[in-house]
Amino acid sequence: MIKISHYFSLCIGLVPLVLLLGLWQIFSDKPSPHFPAPSYWFVAIHQIFINGQLVDSIWNTIWTFFVGLLIAASGGFVLGILIGMNTSVKNWTSYLLEAFRSLPPPVIIPIAVLLMGYSSSMKIAVIAIATLWPILLNVIAGVSQISLSVIDASKSLQLSRKDMLIKIVFPAVLPFFILGIRVAIPLAIVITLLIEMLTGMVGLGGIMIAGQRNYNSAQVFGVLVIVGLVGLAINLFSQLIENRVLKNWPPKKSL
Repeated sequence: MIKISHYFSLCIGLVPLVLLLGLWQIFSDKPSPHFPAPSYWFVAIHQIFINGQLVDSIWNTIWTFFVGLLIAASGGFVLGILIGMNTSVKNWTSYLLEAFRSLPPPVIIPIAVLLMGYSSSMKIAVIAIATLWPILLNVIAGVSQISLSVIDASKSLQLSRKDMLIKIVFPAVLPFFILGIRVAIPLAIVITLLIEMLTGMVGLGGIMIAGQRNYNSAQVFGVLVIVGLVGLAINLFSQLIENRVLKNWPPKKSL
């Protein structure tokens, strides 16, 4: 579990932000077309909450983010192990994977829109493709870290391929896999919001760009706060899962 000291550190870390917003409210308590006071943000957020738009947007953003990341994690884990355990395939695909990883995710969006249209499946596909590479490459690196002596020992013990995967490969790769997911999470959040902003589809990014087009700066700032809170919640949740999964890592040796 996340320790109490972590929550305390989190609260301390948010103090400068709270002070900044307080000063903003004090020195800018009048309507402004560009920099409205935080009190106007909450009014704008309350309006889109009443009509149900905010809840639907939060749900769509989180759902597409989660499904896209889940697909990327599953594909990256399986492909990473398959590629990492075959030296010839790993050498043959190394430059190809690096080339795809260096491809900027935003350039995928126009192609995905042409092929799949403005749909939820298009958003999920772009998120999955953009976040696949850090997970895939970390899993391949994890497989590469396994000592050849360990592989030879498993062969001398006549372990089946299934037992070798479960008892040797999976435990060795797990920390690298989780690291890849931690790297992919903020990227997935950014890509989700970017898709919604560029396409105007339902989601927090769509609300933000709608506020910008309507010159509703209070709504833009308010949604930005919601985005920050959602991102913080996702990162805390992922850290909680990581701490539980790696609680006894590395495995304790029995006496």
